[in-house]
Amino acid sequence: FFFSLCSAARAWGCSMASKAVSTPLPAWLKGRLQPEPAASRFIYNTFFKYSPTYMTTVMLTATFAGLAFDNVMNGLWDMNNRGKQWKDIKNNYAEED
Repeated sequence: FFFSLCSAARAWGCSMASKAVSTPLPAWLKGRLQPEPAASRFIYNTFFKYSPTYMTTVMLTATFAGLAFDNVMNGLWDMNNRGKQWKDIKNNYAEED
């Protein structure tokens, strides 16, 4: 998508390096060709620029998101079913030696 905007902007005489425009920009293109923020440039260059780092980022994010989801859902389940589960009532049925 970004590259199509750049090519469309070049066709209209716009350059990413300079803000000078020889012909007026169409309404759909105004405001889209601004310098990108440093944070997004850092994130892209660090995590998404190369395939191995991109796939590592995807795999680690999926793993940790899955673990976080499991922990949150288990916590909600335990909170809603407190006193009804074996781990809560097993002391009531403990055998004495």
